[in-house]
Amino acid sequence: MTPVINPDYLHLKLFIENSEKYFQASSHILHNERNQIKVVTFDNENYVIKAFKTPNIINRIAYRFFRPSKAKRSYEYSLKIGAELCPEAVSYIEETSFFLLSKSYYISKHFEYDFEIRAVLNDKNFENRREILEALADFTYVLHEKNILHRDYSPGNILIKKAESGYQFKIVDVNRMQFKTLNQQDRLTNFARLMVDDETMRIILTQYAQCLNKSADEIVQLANQYRDEFAEKRAFKNKLRGR
Repeated sequence: MTPVINPDYLHLKLFIENSEKYFQASSHILHNERNQIKVVTFDNENYVIKAFKTPNIINRIAYRFFRPSKAKRSYEYSLKIGAELCPEAVSYIEETSFFLLSKSYYISKHFEYDFEIRAVLNDKNFENRREILEALADFTYVLHEKNILHRDYSPGNILIKKAESGYQFKIVDVNRMQFKTLNQQDRLTNFARLMVDDETMRIILTQYAQCLNKSADEIVQLANQYRDEFAEKRAFKNKLRGR
């Protein structure tokens, strides 16, 4: 096990080398499904450790020899995105067994968010809902202008913190990203995974259209089309899986 450490966090070397011990001892669980995510406190600072599920044998080989693991991608993509837009990367760790990837961890600073965008999307009476939805459009526009395409731009992966001058947004779960110049379809398809109703979509996309200096009606219509196509594909896949 050889951790890769952000040069700004070399002072945490001892903590990082013992991160599995701290992870197991923590009871502050953020997520506990396929992967497990916990908040760990060290030296009065909070960090997030994401433990990735041990991959199947094919991916154990692939991640060891042919392509970067999810932990490595999370680390490298976070550095590329920048701490302004996602929690700051601290380190990633890979463990091997019989020369194949076994366990992997990604460590970041803990973003002390107030809520996920999910809460705003699901509650039409959420305080300052329109303002937050318009701020989401502005934030998404910033990502797109920086050639950042989050390929799992879903309600649980957008975190929000109230700030003195509005709302601060950050994206998480960034191991599935693309960095490229985005065309209009790329941009509008990116809203599909939010899976919001027409009224909510119009609020978000009207603001986004304003950022693009384009007709809101055209942008909303196209975004709704891409959302519906995504929903149909997902329903079909779920049917094949027996869900």
